[in-house]
Amino acid sequence: MTNPPRYDDLPRPPDDPTGLPLSWGVWGPDDQVGTLNRITEATVAAAREEIRTGRRFNINLPLDEPFGLALPGAHRRREAPHPVMLSEEHPGRVTRDDRLDGFWLQGSTQWDGLSHFADPTHGFYNHAPLSSIVHGADSRNGIDKALAHGIAGRCVLADLVRHFARTGRDWSPMGGQRAAAEDLAACLAAQGTALRPGDILLVRTGWLTAFRAAPDAQARHLMIQGVNGARDYSGLDGNEPMWRFLWDAGIAAVAADNPTVEAWPIFPWKPALHLAIARLGLCLGEFFDLEALAADSAATGRYTGFMTAAPLNLRGGIGSPGNALVIR
Repeated sequence: MTNPPRYDDLPRPPDDPTGLPLSWGVWGPDDQVGTLNRITEATVAAAREEIRTGRRFNINLPLDEPFGLALPGAHRRREAPHPVMLSEEHPGRVTRDDRLDGFWLQGSTQWDGLSHFADPTHGFYNHAPLSSIVHGADSRNGIDKALAHGIAGRCVLADLVRHFARTGRDWSPMGGQRAAAEDLAACLAAQGTALRPGDILLVRTGWLTAFRAAPDAQARHLMIQGVNGARDYSGLDGNEPMWRFLWDAGIAAVAADNPTVEAWPIFPWKPALHLAIARLGLCLGEFFDLEALAADSAATGRYTGFMTAAPLNLRGGIGSPGNALVIR
């Protein structure tokens, strides 16, 4: 389908405890990439106009950040990987090899695959049963499907931190503050940026700036885990107006510099962008390093670029490092 229905025209299953719509079937019964379908040959070709100076911006954190900079146990299971270097030295030949032990694919800059989050009533995106979420060639909704489709095209930065500072709104990357759909729209308008179908939306909340400014590992630990384990990241409001805004704008993916993209915590049976992974096929990215890109945008007044990302080709992978680059 080249023209998906508007958000308000999506079907809402009867007797559904959430009352929220499902996009299942919009891109066919066998679709496994969801909103990434908004990225087409035409949108990628058009985005080449964003490459003007050839400047490149790495937007990936080092693999040991953030968990390697906090105390052990900042996450209930994820941790920084442990690199191991192997050496061989023989007459006429000296080599090095390495591996990563304890490598969590969602332990740093990451994409969430459509197999990461299920709807508690309907299951994984597009009628994928729980039994189909496996590693291997028979998997459904794995991150390898996103790689095969291709994550590339025009990206748009929404620098909420600078926007709220200009408008005088109190904002902190912690405390569970919510940027509503109208806040996001106002930020983009103030930047002079209009969204197009197929865009990859990058949202700067300031979490990474605050994390790096924290004085020690204990303070950084609290920024991840929260006080007494009560995580309270600020971010996008995950309620239905945000679903409508992202869907009707034709966003292919949304990635942020914080741990969850949306404000946290989220609650069972309530709208959340993580629930939209299952119900809308929404592609989310977390822990993206947008600092250099945002500084360049503030200096030049340009908030768009060409972005490309290559998730790992792991059959059935639940997530992947971001492997993302922005070129201007």
